[in-house]
Amino acid sequence: MSAASLTFPTIKSTCTFIPQIALFLCFLMLPVQAHGEIDPERRTNLEVGGAGPLNSSGPLGGYGMLLINRPHFRDPDTYVLAIVSPYLFGEAIRDKWPSEGHAVGFSLGGGFLANNFDQIRNGRFQRSESFRGDGGDAALSYYLRPPPIAGELPVDGILRFGTRYALYQRGSATDPDFRLPADTFIHTARVGIRVGGVPPELLPEKALELSLWHEVDYRVKTGTYGLPGRVRETEHLTQQSWARLGGIMPTWGNQSASVMISAGTSGKSDELSCYRMGSGLRFQNEFPYILHGYYFQEVFARSFFLLNTSYRLTPIPDIKRLQLQLNYDYALVRYLSGHELPRNSLNGLGLDLILLLKNGITLTVGYGFGADALRRGRFDGHQLNMMFEWKM
Repeated sequence: MSAASLTFPTIKSTCTFIPQIALFLCFLMLPVQAHGEIDPERRTNLEVGGAGPLNSSGPLGGYGMLLINRPHFRDPDTYVLAIVSPYLFGEAIRDKWPSEGHAVGFSLGGGFLANNFDQIRNGRFQRSESFRGDGGDAALSYYLRPPPIAGELPVDGILRFGTRYALYQRGSATDPDFRLPADTFIHTARVGIRVGGVPPELLPEKALELSLWHEVDYRVKTGTYGLPGRVRETEHLTQQSWARLGGIMPTWGNQSASVMISAGTSGKSDELSCYRMGSGLRFQNEFPYILHGYYFQEVFARSFFLLNTSYRLTPIPDIKRLQLQLNYDYALVRYLSGHELPRNSLNGLGLDLILLLKNGITLTVGYGFGADALRRGRFDGHQLNMMFEWKM
């Protein structure tokens, strides 16, 4: 069982140009909006990923960052996490304060592209209604840290108060008549409990997680945005509750299986605060809602049930550095109003080719088929995913 209890930072990006060759250029401008937590492992990881459609003009999406985690920084009870990307982030956590079993943390972040928005409706990418969003954030966190279950499985209670500023700008293809959302502060309160945790690695060997979360967001400035005749409105107060249950376990030889169940619901919601799911990227979000074969964050959901399963094996026993991973995803979705799709049940299939290179370098190239992804009047989604990890 992994002792790591870090939920991977929120990582999200979209690039609104279409040619697949531009995916590499997209890597150079990927944001990270992060929420750190106490991670007992020393890490210096470079993580890069990208996804793009193969048979349609959908958006490209991805993530990119250098994660630097230093437990016991200068003394046994100080933890430091830093994220280096166009969206810079840092958090310092003081363990055993004010007493044993408690900890507090303070974080700051800021930079570019973290509030980008791609409009996708009925399986079509609406470039004229997509826009760029930058910003910054600060948060104060409290951690309740009881003794691990059986001395191995960590338990963390988390209470976080934060504020962020969202600044919206037109993209290169945004319609001149499109009205942007109001720039605003967004205040956030989150409470949660996690048992176990999945470490921030591309291919964890084993892990187990059960977590429950509730978040309340207050957008200070609201109003209408969009094109004339297709105006939408932001909400002042939005709430979300969600849960995750699952894990990763070795089976036999170099094979392993993964099952993760996620479910969530929300009160009032809007396009900028609802659940978004789609693509096969491992780190597409703080809580990744993966659907192989669908556009990056294509699905706008008010509530959902999501099952992600995978099985990894070594097809040639004598070549352990070459692996295959088979993926199956199933989602049952209640859509955000205005973003309904013909089917509420969405199925996705994926096949990943994994190369385990020397010096902690892993390269994954994957194909995803969206069996219920609407494409030009047919259910026929095809997507390419690429992920790279270098554990320095």
